[in-house]
Amino acid sequence: MIYIYFIILILFAVLILWIWNNTKDFEDNSKKILFSVVGIISLFIITFIIFNISKIGIIYPSKEVLKQVRRISLLLCVPINGYLSLPHIAKIISDIKTNSINDEKSKKRIIILAIIIIIATIFEICYLKDFQKGIIANLINKN
Repeated sequence: MIYIYFIILILFAVLILWIWNNTKDFEDNSKKILFSVVGIISLFIITFIIFNISKIGIIYPSKEVLKQVRRISLLLCVPINGYLSLPHIAKIISDIKTNSINDEKSKKRIIILAIIIIIATIFEICYLKDFQKGIIANLINKN
């Protein structure tokens, strides 16, 4: 289990560094930090909602198993969802602030990003359902 948490820590570190790199055109560090914190908290909420949708129909042997599965699922999926969204959103915002892209190109990027996020969310709901079943089976076999 310690290996999973180590991997999660690395995933979050990479996400934060990637966001920081893509916010280099923000005015100051406080805006970079605010963007990162608000973005990651938003992703936790969105991923929690996706988790709750995906757990429909899954029977948990106990509340403790539910807590463990939820914790692992959220901690693994939040940085992955972050890879798909936050650095790209930061880049779009930076490009708009520096006027390096025009309005039409920024709209196209936003639409493409929204489509990718919607498709990824659908896949994530299906994947999380199987992921939860696998963790439950693993935890039951372990005990």
